[in-house]
Amino acid sequence: MRRIALALFALLLVPGAAFAAVDPGRAQGAITIDGNKVALNYAYAVGHQKNEVTNRRDDTRVVLTDKPLPDNINLEDIDYSFPDGTYGMVVSVARDDKISHIVVQHAKGMYDGGYFEADPNYTFRRQKTDRGIAGNLSGKAVKTNTMTFSFDVDFDALTK
Repeated sequence: MRRIALALFALLLVPGAAFAAVDPGRAQGAITIDGNKVALNYAYAVGHQKNEVTNRRDDTRVVLTDKPLPDNINLEDIDYSFPDGTYGMVVSVARDDKISHIVVQHAKGMYDGGYFEADPNYTFRRQKTDRGIAGNLSGKAVKTNTMTFSFDVDFDALTK
């Protein structure tokens, strides 16, 4: 009986521990590019973004950066206009919580994975929030023609 009680207690703790407590507008985690980690500390989001595969405007664009972005930055056009010296990633989350697009800005340049449907290399686990979008974004090691990258980031972003 004691073992069953301990097992149930452990199961109750696991869902709560799945996400680090992250303040709104912040991220906690990193993207690793060719073995070099870049801490991602800031989170932003903008809703009603166009998905180039479905032609619907129901994606949410999540922007995760190492440094805070200027207040006047247009998150809808951030994919190709990261401020100088700012590194991070842009991930589009479809309405079914699948990743539909990814862009990585790093010290050696930029990678745009294009739009796609349900790539098993990328996952999003949503955390309930009433103020935007929050959860965990992760990606297995993906090898491109110029780099290999992976990421694991908890975030809480206010959606604009």
